[in-house]
Amino acid sequence: MTVNHSDSETYIAGLNKKTQPIAQLAHDSLVGLGCSPYVKTIYIGYDLDGVMVAALYSHVDYVEVALALEESHESNILVDATHLTWRTLPVCAVLHTKTDVKEFVKLASVACSRVGTGVHHVDRDSEFFAKAKRERHEKGVKPRK
Repeated sequence: MTVNHSDSETYIAGLNKKTQPIAQLAHDSLVGLGCSPYVKTIYIGYDLDGVMVAALYSHVDYVEVALALEESHESNILVDATHLTWRTLPVCAVLHTKTDVKEFVKLASVACSRVGTGVHHVDRDSEFFAKAKRERHEKGVKPRK
């Protein structure tokens, strides 16, 4: 069976010179781990057998990839992903350079393993996001641009 990745390749090809190679490496690693990509306007989603593993977003000078990891998973490139409002993707990797992709590949592998073996049970409810939004507003935290 041939899988058509033309939509995701078109998305990546349209990125700027800084983010395009980073996004391509992240995309290739997720596809290489068995994920199926699909494009939804502002991001590329990746799933295993219909279960979300990751969501890739490009920004002006970095790439952000939400991942199916534990909320407590630690890495120097991971940040809380509450601002993205994914119920099952609580953290995201922030990739500024190709070097960051090396760490990302390890994280993506763990995320794929968690989803593939059925041990990823993070599912944040709507109240979690409403509370987080209120707290960000009270603290004057502005969304990243």
